[in-house]
Amino acid sequence: MTLFNIIAPPVIGAIIGYGTNAIAIRMLFRPRNPVMIGRFRLPFTPGVVPKRKDFLAGILGQAISDQFWGLDDLESVFLSEEFKTAVAERIMIILSDPDAKLSFLDPHQAQDSEIMRKLKDELCIRIQAAVLKSGLGEIIIEQAGTLLHERFGNGVVSKVLNEKTITAVSDPIAEYIEKHILENGREILMPLIDEELHDLSGEPIANIIESIIPDKDAQCALITSVYASFMENHARAIVESIDIGGMIAEKVRDMDPADLEELTLFVVKRELRYVEMLGGFIGAIIGAVNIFL
Repeated sequence: MTLFNIIAPPVIGAIIGYGTNAIAIRMLFRPRNPVMIGRFRLPFTPGVVPKRKDFLAGILGQAISDQFWGLDDLESVFLSEEFKTAVAERIMIILSDPDAKLSFLDPHQAQDSEIMRKLKDELCIRIQAAVLKSGLGEIIIEQAGTLLHERFGNGVVSKVLNEKTITAVSDPIAEYIEKHILENGREILMPLIDEELHDLSGEPIANIIESIIPDKDAQCALITSVYASFMENHARAIVESIDIGGMIAEKVRDMDPADLEELTLFVVKRELRYVEMLGGFIGAIIGAVNIFL
């Protein structure tokens, strides 16, 4: 038996084994599109991954959703102390920005805004209702009587202007004022509301917050408390509306086959090289065995 007869079988076996595994791995991703011969598609085209991309996307999205990012996992993230703190700190940064203003409240810049119109109407209605519910007539009668008694004391005029007389005079005035507010309150209030909203829109949010809650720690605690209360009641509904699996599956479906191949190889390229080398090793062993058969 010559040296060639000893070396050739293992070498040829290694080449065949390595080449077979290398081709099989390439066929996972290549060709990326069907190869047509006339009306017929060449078998095994496109590659396994491009051909089964939609199915793989669904399986991958479902697996990640079930194993890593389920509803309970998302809910625990939203309710964690770290997340609450991060949200509060981020809001504090926004509120502390001197350039952050409530500019959307400026009626001069949002005349055609439906939201602004509804806001102004609601404010106007509530102010009118508050004024009317305050007992304006009784206040006018009471204040008129007090003013007259203070001005005229116990003199003749004071005796003439007793409570019944004051009521008789004040009642029509109070009724007229209430009627005027009810009928013309919008024309009176709207310019005032516009002016106040305009002034408020130009005021930095930081100044408004500090005027209400001067202490920074108290502001942060309030934001954290509001967020925690909201998430404790609504976290489950929020996470149920987030389809993690569906989003991942959609992302994978939208990926170009070349990008999908690059991503896969980035993760398992070394392992696939080992598979190719293993094919060559097994081929060499089979070739060596054949020497003695």
